[in-house]
Amino acid sequence: MEVTQIIAWIHRVMLTGLKPATDHLGCEWPPGSRRAMEAGSPFARQLLGAFAGFKSDLEARVLCHRLPRSYMHNFVCEHDLACVHLAHLQYGDFRSTAGWRTSALTHEDYMITSESSMSTWAEVPGWRKERNLDDTLHDIYQGIGPHLVASTIVHCILEEIQKCTLEKLDLKLKSLYTNSYKPWCRENKTDSAGNSFSGVKFNREKTNKTYPELGSVYKAYEVKVIIFWAAFYCKDKLGSFQGRVRAMCLYSLATWIRVLDLAGGWLTEDEVESACKFGEQFLLCYQYLAGASLQAKVCLYKIIPKFHHFCHMLIYMKLTKRNVRFDACWMEEDLMGKLTNMSSKTHARTFVLSVLTRYCCLVSVVDSMTASAKLKKP
Repeated sequence: MEVTQIIAWIHRVMLTGLKPATDHLGCEWPPGSRRAMEAGSPFARQLLGAFAGFKSDLEARVLCHRLPRSYMHNFVCEHDLACVHLAHLQYGDFRSTAGWRTSALTHEDYMITSESSMSTWAEVPGWRKERNLDDTLHDIYQGIGPHLVASTIVHCILEEIQKCTLEKLDLKLKSLYTNSYKPWCRENKTDSAGNSFSGVKFNREKTNKTYPELGSVYKAYEVKVIIFWAAFYCKDKLGSFQGRVRAMCLYSLATWIRVLDLAGGWLTEDEVESACKFGEQFLLCYQYLAGASLQAKVCLYKIIPKFHHFCHMLIYMKLTKRNVRFDACWMEEDLMGKLTNMSSKTHARTFVLSVLTRYCCLVSVVDSMTASAKLKKP
């Protein structure tokens, strides 16, 4: 709670453009102190600041905002009544006629909730439920991507090899990595995954009754590359109707990613139309494949709540024309890695102070190097 109070105070100060006369608790600065003497003077050349958005992975969002509807509940979405247990509100229905599309929950609806389940960010000026930004890193490359890629590749192998055992599947996956994926990466001058393909890493080690999913050994960027390779690989597996839908599914997501990669922070009308068309096409193809697998009683194409969040990502893009690629947490994840590395080398009793001290030293070193580089420029 205290952290959020400090954040709210910072944003209130930024909105004024003036240095504050009190701290976040409302206490005046000590008389004669530097902060007391500077109170009321403009900072940052009279520029103002404002709240833009809340960025995090889904787990942190649920914890920080005390969300009563999330992937851990029957009602999986904070924006509507999509759920697991009611057929007419199924979160895995991506059609334009889906029941959850008529059950939108506004920010005002959210603010009616009890104080115990209210987000502590409600006191931050400018925060709204809609400003909890979706993160492509965790939603796509660490959420949707691992399920999509693993299911499509395993599906291709099951069609190719009759009565495919786990041993044959494992051998085929290793062969694909060596004979298809690696050469494709070399041809396209792209870094390949350091981890080879295998039944273990595709969640098909002991039984075929588990849904295929890429293991956590594959990092987000590796999954992104594998999505493009899978689209290339499956374009030659068009023997059946499901094969054509499968290829279209991968092609649609790869094209959606490509459109955003080539665009700037804000999309044009044509870019929004193209991205949303391919995004919706991907979801409908995946929904069909999941339904066909369910009817055939085969464990393929699992639909997790992040597919529903992707649907809201498309809605958000239509409304704002924002390129969601720029809201991803790549830099934040990199920072967390650095902080984790620092904390692993400190004592348990003093790790908070030690990590903050070391991070301040790191920032000062980087700043001094940047300033030195600027001075050397002619």
